[in-house]
Amino acid sequence: MNLCRIKQIYIFLSLVLCLALTACRNSTKETDESYDLHDIKERGELRVIISQNAISYFVNDEDEMGYEYDLVRNYADYIGVDIKLIVASSAKEMKQLLLENKGDIIASQFPCSKGNKQTLAFTNCRSNSFPVLVQPSSKNQVKYVTDLIGKKVCVKKNDKYWIRLKNLNEEIGGGIIIQLMNDSLSDDALIVKVSKQEIPMTIADNDIAEVFKNNLHNINISVQVGLSQERGWAVRKNSEQLLSSVNEWFMKIQNSRFYNKLHQKYYEGKFLDKTIIQNIPKGNISPYDSWFQKYAPQIGWDWRLLAALAFNESHFDPNAVSSAGALGLMQMMPGTGAKYGLDTITIFQPEPAIAASVQYIKSLNLIYRNIDNQEERIKFILASYNAGPAHIIDAQALAVKYGEKSNQWNIVEKYLLLKSQPEYYNDDVCKFGYFRGNHTVRYIEDVFNTYNRYMGVKKVSVEAMTGSIP
Repeated sequence: MNLCRIKQIYIFLSLVLCLALTACRNSTKETDESYDLHDIKERGELRVIISQNAISYFVNDEDEMGYEYDLVRNYADYIGVDIKLIVASSAKEMKQLLLENKGDIIASQFPCSKGNKQTLAFTNCRSNSFPVLVQPSSKNQVKYVTDLIGKKVCVKKNDKYWIRLKNLNEEIGGGIIIQLMNDSLSDDALIVKVSKQEIPMTIADNDIAEVFKNNLHNINISVQVGLSQERGWAVRKNSEQLLSSVNEWFMKIQNSRFYNKLHQKYYEGKFLDKTIIQNIPKGNISPYDSWFQKYAPQIGWDWRLLAALAFNESHFDPNAVSSAGALGLMQMMPGTGAKYGLDTITIFQPEPAIAASVQYIKSLNLIYRNIDNQEERIKFILASYNAGPAHIIDAQALAVKYGEKSNQWNIVEKYLLLKSQPEYYNDDVCKFGYFRGNHTVRYIEDVFNTYNRYMGVKKVSVEAMTGSIP
């Protein structure tokens, strides 16, 4: 081969290598999006990796609930962003999603094992648990781990309970019959199968098992089958700002009324009581009629409409704390309340809370000032008060994209409900991702129904509802 030919090959290979390196850099740049707190704030969205179970996250009567879900929503409000949920089916998938930068934080009780600590950074939002045997309550139930010899225990292959059961079997000299279950079954589903006596036994973390015991009553969880293990929320090691922010937030809330109520609700079964109407004077519709009458004219509303909003938010309880961290009579998030002059004390005081909520409604009214029909505008304001304006604006954008009117609530609510489907919440016009709109749609109906009841009629006219909305 002559020298000229060798030079041509060398130049060609050099060009190929340069192009490959450039493509690699470009590819890295495209996939390395938004990895720390300043990027999350700029994006306006925290991508939350979560597991679906009886503690972390679940859907109850179409409402999204869960200890981790409510807690991470509170953190998102603290940093002023929305959340995008990424539901993972296993700890392995959670870790993979985080390391591949498809999520920003694991908001779940993720095992703080040595291996996980080497690759992830754990926040101070932690707890401890230990595995227990879940079995039917009976006279013949297992009392000691050695009683498991000759007994069948059902677990999923390759999960932490399967590993623990294999080790336990070796520790007691063998004899446990390990039955592998379909990977598609959740840990919760296996506990329910034990309760229904469809399977003999399984293993679960003690806190989740305790929740089921409080509700099912026919299971026994008294046998501990492993040591206590620390678990917690995790971020990538290079997300130092996010780690610091989460730890700062957790230090502020861990002794708060919100945190204590949240823990009671999900771990002790003491759900918040919103059915108590407090000390309503005869002839009044609320304990705070005079303040609703004082502040409602500032937004051009009938004061009873403002009272109806308050009733559906807190049932007139000035000390109410929602699972998502909304506080007081008017159920304002701390971040929103602070913008309108409320602090940690005044947010629980009825008159300042009403005054601040009216100022917030004024700001929402400006967002929808182009909606001329007053009743329609009120529906958009109520929806935004309940869910925040971001998802409502997304639904309006979807309506426009599909050639429908974005100023009619019966059309926009359709797209708000569709924002729970990937085809819609991943659409380019949606800036704030996944949202379940069922609760918000019902909320508007409930407020209007309450208002109609206060007025003593089946349906109130727009003229009675408003004076003139500024």
